[in-house]
Amino acid sequence: MNLIGYNLSGPDNGTFMFRGGSEVKRCPECGYHVDFLAYNPDYQFKRREAGKYDGYIKRGVDFSSTYDLYDIVSDRFRTFCLEQQYEGLSFGEFSNDKTHFNIMPNRIVRFDALRRKTNFEKLCSVCGNYESVVGATPPYLLRSKPLEDGFYRSDLLFGSGDRKGPLILVGLETKAKLKAANLKGLEFSPAFGRG
Repeated sequence: MNLIGYNLSGPDNGTFMFRGGSEVKRCPECGYHVDFLAYNPDYQFKRREAGKYDGYIKRGVDFSSTYDLYDIVSDRFRTFCLEQQYEGLSFGEFSNDKTHFNIMPNRIVRFDALRRKTNFEKLCSVCGNYESVVGATPPYLLRSKPLEDGFYRSDLLFGSGDRKGPLILVGLETKAKLKAANLKGLEFSPAFGRG
């Protein structure tokens, strides 16, 4: 297989970006979100004692995910990205938490759903979203060349119901730089290209 980059993920942080559902625009037909990339500026990363919830790391991580699949980074992670002058990255700020940010790469890479055998279930005829998109990892991308140094997101959203999000992908060099920076909570899995 042709290794061209890495999928970047982190541990669940035990929080939701959106709670209750009144904060988001919903489809009148299926009832799910219509914009899975919009984030909640009133979100707050709640610090909890490490080990309070089995298997989850709550404190001291620089990259984590909410239960509804939004990626949260620390100020340390954001500073690293700014120092590296990575383009095409948005860091959504939170009004109640100045030390964490919602990260969203703006550069998009196409996902090879056919080769990965991704399942698309229950297409909504009104909003065009699927109830579930399953089969994201390992990622297969519709390109042969390695990803350049930087951050990308998949063109597809994965998950089910109101819990859907894109994959965050990084170049081979980017992974090496992130590892050298000793940022905590980062998990990498190979992303493969054509050929």
